[in-house]
Amino acid sequence: MGELLYYASWFFKAKILRRRNPLQSVIFITDRCNLNCKHCNVVKSGPDCVSKSYEQVKADLTRCYQLGSRIVDFEGGEPLLWTDGDKNLDSLIELARQMGYYSITVTTNAQLPITPKSDLIWISIDGMRELHDEQRAPGSFDRALANIAACDHPNLNVNMTVTAKNHADFEAVANLVKDNPRLRRFSFSFYMPYQNRDLCVSPEIRNRIIDTAQRLKKAGYPFMNSKAGMNLLRDPRQYAHKRSCWISNFIMSDGTTFDECPGATAGLCEECGFGMGAEMTLLMRLHPEMLRAGLSVRS
Repeated sequence: MGELLYYASWFFKAKILRRRNPLQSVIFITDRCNLNCKHCNVVKSGPDCVSKSYEQVKADLTRCYQLGSRIVDFEGGEPLLWTDGDKNLDSLIELARQMGYYSITVTTNAQLPITPKSDLIWISIDGMRELHDEQRAPGSFDRALANIAACDHPNLNVNMTVTAKNHADFEAVANLVKDNPRLRRFSFSFYMPYQNRDLCVSPEIRNRIIDTAQRLKKAGYPFMNSKAGMNLLRDPRQYAHKRSCWISNFIMSDGTTFDECPGATAGLCEECGFGMGAEMTLLMRLHPEMLRAGLSVRS
């Protein structure tokens, strides 16, 4: 009850009082990774690679909590690689719980055993074996599936970044999620051109993917994306001026902070492919389908 009351209070302050305080924080704890994916704009190597200390992450969590955030996503790089002395990722998860965060998420490439004790885990799958491995690394698809099979976490979910190279596998990945008893939900986003525009899908392919997703969702496939959110993704220009991406703030591995999606700073709002960006816009409208989707994936 306390959690629901907090959300109601937050919404009143955001909608009526126009206070732009985050509800969710995305904290990048390392840019070290065990893959080097073609579509990634985060991972670094050598002397440029950064991993935060436990105290730095604690300071990030404290700051975000004081701003109003109650949901935190730990990301990388690969978060499962993070350590600081005797501290590991579960140490950060426990710290966030002690601070009072309601929901804690980890995003992983599933190349290591999936062990985090977070409330929710997102696993990146970007195609079936051939296309996933081409975009990420040879053997990475089979390792991910093996680690999914060995994991008993009750809230495992898959996210796919759709690119010009892997879009042909979209329906196959949706089937993989639907048919795998270990997996609960499927979410997708379109690649955003932070670096390589060759990976962007055309408007025609974007619409075709959304049409497929809506057909499958109607047939009972476990899509996290709402139908209304998918429709917004058809042409991001229609909601770029009304976006509510400040609902999430971001703190990068090097300490750089963004009070909204980094895509806004990069000037990419009118090309947005971020699935949750559309959902955040719907949240401020209290769209019922979006609320059902959001509650289901975190329950």
